[in-house]
Formats: sequence, structure tokens, C-alpha cells
Amino acid sequence: MRAINVSMVLMLGVSVCMGCSKDGSNEPAPAASQGSEAPPVPATGSVPMTKLTDGQIAQILAAVDEAEIEQAQLALEKATDPNVKGYASHMIEQHTAAKDTGARLASQSGLKLAESPKAKELQVKGTQMLEELKAADANNFDITYLHGQEEQHAEVLTLIKDQLQPAVSDPTLRDHLANARAMVSAHLDKAKQLKK
Repeated sequence: MRAINVSMVLMLGVSVCMGCSKDGSNEPAPAASQGSEAPPVPATGSVPMTKLTDGQIAQILAAVDEAEIEQAQLALEKATDPNVKGYASHMIEQHTAAKDTGARLASQSGLKLAESPKAKELQVKGTQMLEELKAADANNFDITYLHGQEEQHAEVLTLIKDQLQPAVSDPTLRDHLANARAMVSAHLDKAKQLKK
């Protein structure tokens, strides 16, 4: 869990800091003179930002939906708080609908899903969270699930806003991303509320 948290913090820090100057302004930092500095190294455990194709964006959304569905199915079995079970049921319903909509839109527009390092990274993180949830005892399951939901939805919301929406070119996929962003934001808010 700590390794996931550290890599998420590092990834968010890199995302926030990229393009900022040393004086803290939002103006891009001037290019270094050739040979004076080594090229930037991405944070450990994160994938460098690259422009994604529409097929890669669609695959990322599908990977996120699948991980959410798997984790929520386990939460329906293991959660003890009825509110957490209700949240999990809502996750299954909404992420299944989003996954089905994404598949339908891809089929209608002839868009082929394509793997990317970011999709693979999210799949690994989703699997790690699922394994952590499987190992959680009954006394800690609910808070572990909600904490994971908060972290994952925050990461995906940032990803959608900072990488996916700026890169998308297909208008239908752009609309789907806008809906996904609103859904993820609502899920994040609900997870935070339930943790209190």
C-alpha cells in the first residue's frame, strides 16, 4: 500500500510541476543549454506523459471501469457497512454502464482499443488494490476499500483532465470522456463522504 501511495504522490507531483519555472510562476521554464543538465527522469513507478491516441484513451477508460467493477464486486461480498455495500453496488452499476457505452462507441466509430504504458500501469494498480482488498480482514475492509476508491478516483480524475481530454480527437469519445470525468468526480466525492 505504501509503495502505491508513494508512486501516486510522486506521479501527481511530477504532473503538477511539469512546465513550471523555478521561480514558481506558471510560465514554462527556459530550455537548458545543451549538455548543462541531464534530461528529466520520470518518477519511479510512473509512466512518462506522452500524447495518447483515441484507441489508447478508450483502452484506459475500459481498464479503469474493469478494475472498479472487480473491486466493487468484492466489496459487495466483504463490506460490513450497508453504506459501503450501497456505494459498491453503485460502482458496479455505473462503471458497467460506462464500460458498455465505451465499447459501443468504439464499435460504432471503428475505433480499435490499443494498449499503452498508462493502461498497463492502471491495470497493475487495479490488480494490486484488488489483492490488498482480498487480504484485508473484516475490521479493516470498509476503510481500505474507501481509501482505495478515493486514491484511484483522484488519480483517474487528474488523468482525464490533464492527459486524456487534451489528447482526444474523436468527438464521440470526447463526449464520453466528459461524462466519465463527471462520474469519476461524483464517485470521488462520495468516497470522501463515506470515509468521514
